[in-house]
Amino acid sequence: MAGAVLTPDTPTRPGGIGRAISDAALHDPLGRRWWIAFAAASGLLALFFGVILYLLFTGVGIWNNNNAVVWALDIASYDWWIGIACGSLALAGTLRLTGTSREAAFGRGAISRLAEANALLCTIAAGLYPIIHLGRPWFFYWNLPYPNTLGLWPQFRSPLVWDAIDIVSFLVVTVSLWYVGLLPDLATLRDRAFAEAQATSERAGRPRRWPMLRAQAYGIAAAGWRGSASHWQLWAQAYRIIALLGILLVVSLQTGASVMLAGSVLPGWHDTILPVTFLVNAVFSGVAVIAALAMLVRTVYRLEAVVTLRHAEILARLLLGLGLASLYGYAAELLSGFLHGDAYARATLVRRFTGPHAWAAWTVLTCALLPVQLFWWARFRRSPLALALVGGLVAVGAYADHVMVLVVTLSHDFLPSSALDYRVGLWGLATFAGSVGMFLVLLLLFLRALPVASLSDLRRQAGPGDGPAQAQARADAPAPDADTPIWAVSAEFATQDQLAAAMRALARRHPSRGGNVRLDAFGPVPMADALKTLGRHNRSVLPYALGAALAGGAAFYGMCVYATAYGYVFDVGGRPRFSWPSFVVPSVSFAMMSGTLAVHAVLLFVNRLPRLNHPAFNIPGFGRVTQDRYFLAAEARGPDFDADRIVRQLAALPEGAGRPLAIARVPR
Repeated sequence: MAGAVLTPDTPTRPGGIGRAISDAALHDPLGRRWWIAFAAASGLLALFFGVILYLLFTGVGIWNNNNAVVWALDIASYDWWIGIACGSLALAGTLRLTGTSREAAFGRGAISRLAEANALLCTIAAGLYPIIHLGRPWFFYWNLPYPNTLGLWPQFRSPLVWDAIDIVSFLVVTVSLWYVGLLPDLATLRDRAFAEAQATSERAGRPRRWPMLRAQAYGIAAAGWRGSASHWQLWAQAYRIIALLGILLVVSLQTGASVMLAGSVLPGWHDTILPVTFLVNAVFSGVAVIAALAMLVRTVYRLEAVVTLRHAEILARLLLGLGLASLYGYAAELLSGFLHGDAYARATLVRRFTGPHAWAAWTVLTCALLPVQLFWWARFRRSPLALALVGGLVAVGAYADHVMVLVVTLSHDFLPSSALDYRVGLWGLATFAGSVGMFLVLLLLFLRALPVASLSDLRRQAGPGDGPAQAQARADAPAPDADTPIWAVSAEFATQDQLAAAMRALARRHPSRGGNVRLDAFGPVPMADALKTLGRHNRSVLPYALGAALAGGAAFYGMCVYATAYGYVFDVGGRPRFSWPSFVVPSVSFAMMSGTLAVHAVLLFVNRLPRLNHPAFNIPGFGRVTQDRYFLAAEARGPDFDADRIVRQLAALPEGAGRPLAIARVPR
């Protein structure tokens, strides 16, 4: 098997963990097995495109959704995908906000990357359903507020417009969270790929095109990440703020879904516990899928040292708690319906268990609510196989729940004459199977090309002062020509503590303000001590996020009020002009998207990214800055910059208290 894999005996040094995880992305350890799985998933994806092509020529009636049951498997599938995405985003965001300790970082590193990727891929799968359900998807932009020739506004009281705003906002947040978290790891793959491409070219005696193209692709995606102390500071803040905005968006989206149902007059959709039930069930399904994926990846990639039995037990406990909360929600809905509901609400509840679609309710009970009770026993909580099977069953039960909630109510509302026999059709199943194929294709591509775990979090588990057991000093690199302008003097260190000691020594001799030397630090993990020495530890991204979120939400809310109450007055269901509850749902989603975009923009702008060519890349051995080495750069900031003096000062530092492994003069 090509490439390294992590085992329980893998060293927990920054370089050891990073190399083992990145090897899985660079060297394809699965080989033929990956290609077989990819071929099967591609077959389902081809089926999806075939069904969509036939639907465009025939119409959405191929899904067997008749006049009353206008929401059938298409919207049930959308709700299922977006529910899993919400649960995955909530889990990823919660892990990101749990703390900065070494134990918390190790827990995040094992699960957060899968959760972020799963949230993004499920959002993509979900986003196709509302577009297809339009019937004429090429006019999807009619749902968006733009200056059109007829002077029409979208109907902001309509859940269809809410879905359009929600899915765009959710996609922006998930993409941003996933990419920001992946940025340092992309730099690691860039440096590893360039080193391997150069070694391959030297062995072959000529440049090898494909390895270099792959390295360049990683380099473009990494956007010039250099791992400087400033990069890490703003990165950590942006990551946590986007995670918080994502959690708020999950709460808004799932409670907004219950508002959509409560806005109708149909029975069974008006219980006050539904917002909580929808939110709990979404997180329940998302955590279940993440648990199943984590155990599958653990087995296939042999990541026992990363996804440990401790992680399995935590996920099992979380599933048990969410399962009990979901069971409470169902029981409260039944009790409230039979005690306080009218005859129509009670009849709807009875039909869920005895009607033609009773299989959905019993599937919820047998797949989602009962299997998680196994986790009362520690033996099952620490069993990867049991966790994977229960996670898969919960996902099946979650899909049945969406079918139960939608189809049972729509197929029979108030009158006997309204009772319609809805049956699941072959085309609806084929569409859902195709969407699963698209998800699997994207997931396999992610597993093939990107790290399955967060390298930055796993490195942090090694501690701020840990490094290679034996670090050998290298000879000083050749000095540049006399005519070549000097950008900086660099120094290489094995540990963060040594870097911080050297920075403090230089900072005392070269003040940052008004001097001709600017200090900077580079490393594979955040460097709090170096940041304090640089005097940049008080910068914050939070004001930009808060301001953008408030401004975006207020602007969108104002647009809803103006369009509905003044610009395009149109009565919908007897609702008043100022239907403020209907305006809150999309406004909150837009606010979260605005805050996320602002954070992402500030992260790139302040760090001057993307910048694919930077003098720091000329530092000898700088490719190891994303793996296990720390570098100090004393940049020239004036005509009086004395490189020889700085070299002497660094070389004179005591061993063990800041003396570098290597010192070099770096050309501009």
